[in-house]
Amino acid sequence: MTETRLSVAFLGGVPPALGGGGLERQMERTAAALEALGHEVERVECSPPDRPLDILHAFHGEPAVWHLLPHWSRNRCALVVSPVLPIRPGRDERLLRISARVPGLITTARMRREVIGRADAVVALTEYERDVTRRVFGADPGRIQVIGNGVDRVDTEGVSLPAGVPDRDFLLMVGGVSRRKQQVEVARAVARRTPLVVVGGLVGDARERAGLERELVASGAVWLGEIRDERVVRALQRSAAALVLLSEAEAQPLVLLEALSVATPVIASDLPAHRELRASHPGWVTLAQGADDVLGAAQELAARGSPAKPPEVDTWNDVANRLVGVYRRAAADYPGEPRG
Repeated sequence: MTETRLSVAFLGGVPPALGGGGLERQMERTAAALEALGHEVERVECSPPDRPLDILHAFHGEPAVWHLLPHWSRNRCALVVSPVLPIRPGRDERLLRISARVPGLITTARMRREVIGRADAVVALTEYERDVTRRVFGADPGRIQVIGNGVDRVDTEGVSLPAGVPDRDFLLMVGGVSRRKQQVEVARAVARRTPLVVVGGLVGDARERAGLERELVASGAVWLGEIRDERVVRALQRSAAALVLLSEAEAQPLVLLEALSVATPVIASDLPAHRELRASHPGWVTLAQGADDVLGAAQELAARGSPAKPPEVDTWNDVANRLVGVYRRAAADYPGEPRG
């Protein structure tokens, strides 16, 4: 390994041609920030056979690594794992713990446990994820580092809002439209009483997508579908009265960080990651127990107003600099074979 430049291979996520969401954006932004620091980053599937590697970094890709480990005979290097666990507290944790330890059965949870146990470093997005990784998957606490997501600074000067979007005082939801993220439930609860704009492609099979579209249209919300232009999305986030994310499970949503970075308050479901965000940004994050609480939370925000000091949100450059430190320590301590 050289001191000045690292050769890093990423593994995980959905191939761009097939779709993707927050995880894929996390990988894309992380790679770009690392490259801006002078390091080499590419997908391991695209690496040539003779490319020496300093780090293999798996994002939510432990089952893929588990399958590859028996065949990893070339370019061995330190393994860094980012679990990125969108799980519900309580029941999901218990099921993961049980399925990770059932004797004789090869489950994805067991794959995660075995790979995390072998990892030279584990990068958790939140303190909650660090705790779950330690308790459920048995990660060595000394090899876990918490490094959250970041944001890009995006210039929205001169960007017009899409047709049908109010100039102000609207609520905004951004992200893949699914039952887990509850856009339909929120739309039914608030769209007839205050403007709600929904951005995101439909997730699921043909029947699920058709049902989601039908219900969104019937709710009265302004549904814009998927918007790939980052400047337009950020302009919507900047103009909204609040961004709403009532997902049932999240790791650390990028859309919340992006909204906070442009001084837009957020209304989020009561999840551990969102509680941590509220603690980090007092006055900017309001937790809602369900869709019926969103309108009241928005009215309370409007009456109270935002804090005078805007939130300070890490950039992807901040994230990349912290990751480089993890990479260098993992590479320096690499024993030459997977741990375990």
